[in-house]
Amino acid sequence: MKKASIIFRWELNKIFSNWHKTVTLFLLPAVLMMLALNVFPLLINYMSTGSFIKKPIVLVGAPKSFDDYVGETADANVYSYTYMTYHELAEVYGRKNGIKNLLKGGTVICYFGSDNGDASFDKIISDYYQELIKGNSNAKSNAVIFLGYDAESLTGSLRAQQFKQGVLNGYQSSLIDRLGGEYANIGSNLFSTDSFNPVTKLMDNRSPADMAASRIVPGVLMIMMYYCVYSLASDMFASERERGFWSKLIMTPVSSIDIFFGKILAILVIVSGATYLTALLLFLSSWFNTGNDAMSLLPFGMMLTPSELLIVAITIPCTVFIMTVACIATVFSLNKMQDITINLQLPLVFFLGDFFLQMFRGTRPMTLEYFIPMHNSLALMSETYQAQEKLWHVIVVLAVNIVIALIALRVIYKKEGLYDKSKRHS
Repeated sequence: MKKASIIFRWELNKIFSNWHKTVTLFLLPAVLMMLALNVFPLLINYMSTGSFIKKPIVLVGAPKSFDDYVGETADANVYSYTYMTYHELAEVYGRKNGIKNLLKGGTVICYFGSDNGDASFDKIISDYYQELIKGNSNAKSNAVIFLGYDAESLTGSLRAQQFKQGVLNGYQSSLIDRLGGEYANIGSNLFSTDSFNPVTKLMDNRSPADMAASRIVPGVLMIMMYYCVYSLASDMFASERERGFWSKLIMTPVSSIDIFFGKILAILVIVSGATYLTALLLFLSSWFNTGNDAMSLLPFGMMLTPSELLIVAITIPCTVFIMTVACIATVFSLNKMQDITINLQLPLVFFLGDFFLQMFRGTRPMTLEYFIPMHNSLALMSETYQAQEKLWHVIVVLAVNIVIALIALRVIYKKEGLYDKSKRHS
C-alpha cells in the first residue's frame, strides 16, 4: 500500500505540475459544459418552435395583464415580442402585401381587441366579472384574442399552435385571478404574501428545475467523466506502453499490482474531483438564472436534499472506477496506439446518444436499466434528481458497477501475469 501511494502521488504530481494537462482535465470539461449550456437550449428551442432564436410574436394592443403574465411565466419567455398599436397595425395592413410579408417569415400576430373600440381589453374583462358579481347571469364579454399566421407556412402554423397552448391558454386561465376582483375570491379568504419569500420561491421553482436537471445533468456528467478517464488512461497506460516506459516501470521494486492500484486511484481522485466541480458549476448555473430565462438550459431552483446529494456523490466515483477499468482493459487488449485511441473514443458516441435519449425521453428508467454497467449510473442520477430514487436501485447500481469492474480487473491481472511472482518483474 505504501508503494502504491508513491505511484499515486507521482501521478498527481505529473498532472498538476503540467499546466497543459491541468487545463485539459479541469478547464476544458468546464468549457465544454458551458458550451453545452448555451448550444443545447438553442437546439431545444429550435425543436419546439422552429428557430434557433426567440420566436417573433407581434402583439397588437397587448394589455397590462398580459405583460404581467409574460414577466411571471418562464414558458412565455421563449418568444420575443414586438409591440404594436392598432394604428401601427393599420399602417402595415395598408401597405401592399404588408401583412403577407410580415407573416411569410413565420411571424405570428396576436391581436387583443373587442367590439367596443373605446374600452381597453382589461377593462372589458374586469367589467364582465363585475356584472357576474352583481348577479347578472346573462353578462357577456366581447373581448377577443385573435391569432394571425400564414396557414401555408408550417413554421408559422406550428408556432401559432404552440403559442396558443403554451402561453395564451395559461394567460386566459389567469384572468379570473388578475381581473376577477371579488368574484375570484368567492368561498375563500384573502391573504397577503411578501413580495419575495426565498423559501416560497424555491419550492415554487424546485420541481421544474430538478426535472430539467434530471434530463441534463446526468448526461453531461457522464460525458465529462468518460472524457477525463480515457484521457488519463491513455496517458498513464497506453502512452507509457507505446514509449516503452511501462516495461521499465514494472521492473522497479514496486510490484505491478501496486503500480496498477496507484494509477487507478489517481484517476479516481482526479476525475471525481473534476466531476464534482462540473456538477457545482451546473448547480450554480441554475441558481444564477433567477429570471428563469427560457433560453437557459437549467431553470432556477435546482436543489438536492442531503440524501439525494449523497447518492450522486457516491455514484460518481463508482462510475469513474468502472470507466477506468474499461479503458485499461481496452489498452491491454490491443497493441497499436492508433487502435487503442479509436476504441477508447468509441464509448463517447454511446454516452452522447445516452445523453440525447435521456433529454427527450418521457418515461422513468426501466428496471433492466439498473443492471446495465455505466448506463445504470445515469439512470440512478436521473431518478435522484426527480426525487424518485429507491434504496434497492442505489444498491444494485453500486454493486453491479463495482463487481463487474473488479471481475474485469482480475481478468486483466491474470492476463498480464500479475499474480505470478515470477512474471511481475520480468
